Amino acid sequence: MIDTPPAADVPAPQRTLLVSRGDYYNAAEQVITLAQHELRVFDPDLQEFRLDTKSRIELLRAFLLRSTDNRLYISVRDPSFIKQFCPRLITLLAQFSTSMFIWEANGEATKAQDCFVLADQMHVVRRPVALQPRGVFILNDPREGLVMYERFREIWDTSAPSVSASTSGL
Repeated sequence: MIDTPPAADVPAPQRTLLVSRGDYYNAAEQVITLAQHELRVFDPDLQEFRLDTKSRIELLRAFLLRSTDNRLYISVRDPSFIKQFCPRLITLLAQFSTSMFIWEANGEATKAQDCFVLADQMHVVRRPVALQPRGVFILNDPREGLVMYERFREIWDTSAPSVSASTSGL
């Protein structure tokens, strides 16, 4: 008789429905904390997401410092809020200019209604309609992670660099 090795300790996927903006905010923070290699964020403008808070910036900084291979991709439909009201995020972009990217969505992506945060193609928090508080928090689900990764790639492919830490030309 041949012994089959036990399956790797891979946690079962978990899915939690979110009913408030606070639920989304807390779940997004968990997703950021869980990220080991890659974070992808799609949001209308980051205003409601409050990515520029001191605690969020520290989480992102810790993530980017963990490895020179770690990457943070942010795509927004309108970068104006970031440029005007997110100095911590701009400073972080200056410090990690080869690992962090903030782009503006163009084309069909400007019509997208959802917002989401994806970590390592495994963990995602998503609101199907950014203006509504309801959403879903998914942990340890590579299938759903791949779907959201492909969604982000479609958005990213039509996006262009829009936020720079450089002040040249001013």
